[in-house]
Amino acid sequence: MLLRPKLSTSLAVYEGCKVVVQGLANMTDGAPWPWKAIPQTVLQFTSMVERALDQPQKVRDLTDRIVRRTSLLLKINQNKGGSNSELDAYVELFLADVQRIIMRLRIIEKVHPAKALPLTDHIDAIIAGEAEKMQAAFQELQGWFAVHTAYDVNTTKTIVTEMRAGMAGSSNQQAVHISTRARLPARPSCFKGRLNQLSALVKLVCESLNVRIAIMGPGGMGKTSLAKAILHDEEVVNVVQDNRFFVSVEDVIDIESAAKRLAEQLGVGETSDPQSAAISALQPLSRSLLVIDNLETLWFSNNGAAQKDAERFLQRLADVPSLTLIVTSRGSVTPSGIEWTNDQSAELDAISLNAARETFEQIAGRPSLATEFTALDELLTGVDCMPLAVTLLAQLARQKNSPSQLLQRWHHSKTAFIRTGGDHRESSVNVSIQISLDLLSAMTGGTEGGQLLSICAHLPDGLRLPVFAQLVSHFSDIHAARDLLVTFALVSIGSNNELRMLSPVRHFVLKHLPMTDGHLAALREIYFAIAASGPITMDENFSQLAKNVAPEYGNLTSLLLHLIETEESSQELVNAVYAVSEYSYYTAPSPTLREAFRLRLTTHPAWLANCLLNLGRTRLIRSEYSLAMDNFQAACKLYATLGDKILETKCRLLLGRCLQMQGSYEAAERELHVARDSFVELDRQLDAARCAQELGNIYRMRDETEQAIVHFTSARDTFKGRGERLYAAQCSKSLGSIQLRQDNLPAAEFELQSAMSELETLGSSLDAAQCRENLGDVRIRQGDYETAEKLLVSAKEVYVQLGAQKSLANCHWSFGTLYRNQGRTLEAIESFENARNIYGLLGHQNNVAECSSVISKLRNAM
Repeated sequence: MLLRPKLSTSLAVYEGCKVVVQGLANMTDGAPWPWKAIPQTVLQFTSMVERALDQPQKVRDLTDRIVRRTSLLLKINQNKGGSNSELDAYVELFLADVQRIIMRLRIIEKVHPAKALPLTDHIDAIIAGEAEKMQAAFQELQGWFAVHTAYDVNTTKTIVTEMRAGMAGSSNQQAVHISTRARLPARPSCFKGRLNQLSALVKLVCESLNVRIAIMGPGGMGKTSLAKAILHDEEVVNVVQDNRFFVSVEDVIDIESAAKRLAEQLGVGETSDPQSAAISALQPLSRSLLVIDNLETLWFSNNGAAQKDAERFLQRLADVPSLTLIVTSRGSVTPSGIEWTNDQSAELDAISLNAARETFEQIAGRPSLATEFTALDELLTGVDCMPLAVTLLAQLARQKNSPSQLLQRWHHSKTAFIRTGGDHRESSVNVSIQISLDLLSAMTGGTEGGQLLSICAHLPDGLRLPVFAQLVSHFSDIHAARDLLVTFALVSIGSNNELRMLSPVRHFVLKHLPMTDGHLAALREIYFAIAASGPITMDENFSQLAKNVAPEYGNLTSLLLHLIETEESSQELVNAVYAVSEYSYYTAPSPTLREAFRLRLTTHPAWLANCLLNLGRTRLIRSEYSLAMDNFQAACKLYATLGDKILETKCRLLLGRCLQMQGSYEAAERELHVARDSFVELDRQLDAARCAQELGNIYRMRDETEQAIVHFTSARDTFKGRGERLYAAQCSKSLGSIQLRQDNLPAAEFELQSAMSELETLGSSLDAAQCRENLGDVRIRQGDYETAEKLLVSAKEVYVQLGAQKSLANCHWSFGTLYRNQGRTLEAIESFENARNIYGLLGHQNNVAECSSVISKLRNAM
């Protein structure tokens, strides 16, 4: 059903509103900004709804609430007695609210250019929602008025009636026309990360006439800021002088309105042909620069005639010989019909992490605690260093929010909290993203483009070509949908031709644009197959099979977390979570998947026990000993209840290992002896050999060298006989470390080199890194410091990636020893302090004391 404007009771409502607002224009004659902009802005709204809408009750409510708020603001202006920055801020917020409404309704209007709107729940919800926001703002303003004037809240409720009655007689007076050349917008107060682009564009502007520059990119990338920076650049000012103009077309209805706004800036009076008048005013100028900001609201129109009108006017501007034309627009495709000077470098992307840090610190100040630097980097990386998000986060930080507090809010609320004021694109990340989605919907109806976008939102590593190819049959034209998303800069093409989304956009779409059931089922099938193709054990096939999973690991994790949260547990889901978690265990141990799954398995004891066992393994490798102990103990009890003696005993083996790594050697030895005896009784010789291996680690740590060698050698023989290359190589690594402790460097080097070669072949990155670290210690003792440092740096990188804190602390100790031997005392102290800090967090007090002793001696020797 289409609703078309006609003579009706609603039309009378609009006429009444216009009478009120036209009268208000007289009251603001000569008033400063932002007061003088109120009548024009509200008249623009009332004219639009009168022309395009006939939905009486909803629109009547919205219009009435806008005028009520307008009337109250102007009544306050009469009584406020001078400038008031707080009240001025209310006015600016009000103007932004009305401009947002105009833009959203105009975008909807463009779907049906013949002055008609579809009666849909979407439009209904937009109008009703905006009316509610206006009512809430009106009530807030009533409270302000009661506090700051002699009126109480009840009195303010009569203001609208008084204003209408008082101004009815002035309806025949002509509204004041304000037509002076507007001042340029201010120079960006914080402008980081775009200096190279700024320099290149300034050079174009200053060295050539008739330059045409398009600044493109997603919303929130700083396109307007870059244009403003060009306008205010000293070199540009010297060349162009006062003939610099800036016109925002964010809230205009058509190209005629844009041309009229430009003509007004050029000092042209009322004219029936504002386009020609503006061109004529520009022609005589020897040099001029015009920025048209937010062109997308005119350019991205499904009304071909309107877009053609915009194209023709841009062409006419581009033909002015002395004019430099700059346009900013969302999207990645420059407007057609013009040869753009910078066509190869027109699109802005995110700024660097360094630039994001500088932006944040310039606005909010430098964090005072070292821990806050880490939180800040994680926060900025989390929003993909999107300039708008970085700026708004910094402004929130000025309100006594630390980076770590903001990071917590990001984890909890994502983009919803990144806002500083009203619902405007420059003060809310969500509003900025919604504008792009509204443009997409207006142009396409939001069908397949939106559906593909929702799929991409579940894939943080990008929609890769093999998966894209499998989705072709689930769309009528997936390639056209992809092209639309690229055109609107909602996705970008990655280095491997994958479709990528900015993190803030991705999280917004996840919340507001769910996948269809059919597409979710397709994605589920595709990614379950990828998970099944990966490795689940560390053997000679691991490296090859890992190639199937590695490029999709982030996508697998994201999709599985969604499925864990939204669907019932099934054997398929259990298998997929297990496969991806096992791959993660050997490459980048993360408890995320299994921890989320654990909470959903309370009615499946066997699945829960397996999940707890493997979650404990992951916690153990990350040196999270307390959590690992809890997981192993809980799994052990479940297996005992289920009557699974083998897995119950495996839990005891891992408990022993966990106790050993915490330095509780006696308790660990008891657990391991019990486990080994049980495995022998169950005829599990391989598992018994693993117990012997862990007992060897205890004896090695207690300097019971002979016992350690016996256990490692015996276990290695068993492993080799059973073809268990990983465990055999681990035993060789341990035997090499014993030789190192005994200062038998040739034997140590032989064992460690052979173990490292085998472990690298198998893909066991942590064990191989530990070999490199020990080989670094060998080189230190041999005086080959350069090789030692390279080995230690390589090992440290792996420990950081895997989160292996105990190994990382040991590596810092080795760095400290290296630097001490080289006479690099300050670096040595720093390394020993790093080691001490980690040992302290892990509860290894003996290691903490050793570090403190060494640090004290180094400082005393300085």
